Amino acid sequence: MIGTSVFMILMGMARYFNIHSLAYFVIMQIIIGAFQATGWPAVVAVIGNWVGKGSRGLIMGIWNSHTSVGNILGGLVAGAEANSLDTWGLSFIYPAIVIGGLGIVVFLFLPTNPQAVGLPPPSQSTADEDEERLIKSLQHHSDDSDDEGAIIRDPNTIPAISFWKAVKIPGVMEFSIALFFAKLVCYTFLFCLPNYVNSIKIDGKKYDPEKSADIATFYDIGGIIGSIVCGLLADKTGCNAIVCIVFQIFSVPLLFIYYHYGTISMAAQLGIMFVLGFFSNGPYALITTAVSADLGTSEAIRGSAQALATVSAIIDGSGSIGATLGPYITSVLTNKREGPDKYETVFYVLEASAFIAALCLMRVMVKEISKLRVRRIRRITMGNSVSGSRRFSD
Repeated sequence: MIGTSVFMILMGMARYFNIHSLAYFVIMQIIIGAFQATGWPAVVAVIGNWVGKGSRGLIMGIWNSHTSVGNILGGLVAGAEANSLDTWGLSFIYPAIVIGGLGIVVFLFLPTNPQAVGLPPPSQSTADEDEERLIKSLQHHSDDSDDEGAIIRDPNTIPAISFWKAVKIPGVMEFSIALFFAKLVCYTFLFCLPNYVNSIKIDGKKYDPEKSADIATFYDIGGIIGSIVCGLLADKTGCNAIVCIVFQIFSVPLLFIYYHYGTISMAAQLGIMFVLGFFSNGPYALITTAVSADLGTSEAIRGSAQALATVSAIIDGSGSIGATLGPYITSVLTNKREGPDKYETVFYVLEASAFIAALCLMRVMVKEISKLRVRRIRRITMGNSVSGSRRFSD
């Protein structure tokens, strides 16, 4: 955070030192990106250490809303300052001061896990998994001493796993590829939506860049609610892939509707944009937070903070490639066309990306459906056994 702050300030100071070198801006962007890339795996690992698996989706969904809040505030600052040739440098300097100050606070006061302050670690299993473990214990008259030992181990004492071992964890590759396409959609909207709104007429009226940036914040507002609801549903069902697939499938027709009918009126523009943000941001938020933490605390590597960070880095890194390609593809496609229809091909790409993101999780969805069936059968069997025991005792 401090490194990001330093180089963002240098980026903004280019305005006041009259630096006009393309190489300078490219180098600054690369360095800023490198510093920022280290942040997400670390914070997901820390939150994963503090939050148990049973409530991870909801809590991380609420926590992850900070990304949309940051997008809203960043868009408002950029819309206000970047619109002026005299003050565009402040759109980098103001956020840099904030992130640098918070970086110092985090360095001084953030405990990385509950054990660091003498608290017990949270459970890394859901209620259903605890129930399955209890049933197995009753059936085989075995104890769970091994699992208990895994839960109370200090995550800082467990060695980090290799990159290839992390990749081989079931579900990591599927969610990584899905996030590539999901993040492509989200970041295309994040960077290009204000320009798109600025290029169209809403109810026959065009809006300036600052107003267009304000309108585009409704996408992020929908994303905040979608992240929370998506996480809550994942907690209730225990089926991350199914929840992500449903949200992504709804995103496909919504992209079509937004492009073709969002210009009818301001109410249609804001309403469809809000709902689209709700469905497209939900899976992106869930995969980068709760899913990464769940996979990083799987049975094979349970308790390893280093493994959690590695898995999170693989998944989010894959998504970052999509986040980079999305705006670039948009730039290439829109530069080849003129007029109000120049974004048509872009929306076709986004619709295909959302659909492919859903397809990538089909194999995981099949496993989750099978797991749900097994749990249902076990509960029925357990219920029949209890009923039989009661009748026998009577």
